[in-house]
Amino acid sequence: MAWFAFRPAATIEGGLPWDKANHAVAFLTWTVLAACGWPRNGLVRSAAIMLGAGIAIELIQGLPAVGRDADVWDVVADMVGFALGWGLLTAMQLRNRLGLRE
Repeated sequence: MAWFAFRPAATIEGGLPWDKANHAVAFLTWTVLAACGWPRNGLVRSAAIMLGAGIAIELIQGLPAVGRDADVWDVVADMVGFALGWGLLTAMQLRNRLGLRE
């Protein structure tokens, strides 16, 4: 993910056609993987970690040496992805508790 976040803007191609969707999908994926790796982290701790990561990425992208632009809306998209990921995890847990496995 760091490679996508910090590579020069001139080499950016691929991914989804809308940059904010790329952010949301990346953080949805990160959220699910983090929950698998650290299952005891709760909602608040996980949200704080993801918010901190999103802000850190944007601050680094804003450095002149990186050649990218920082955008607060990217952090919003990151947190939308986090919320979708957390919702997916919650739905899967509820499904398992209700015995709705196939």
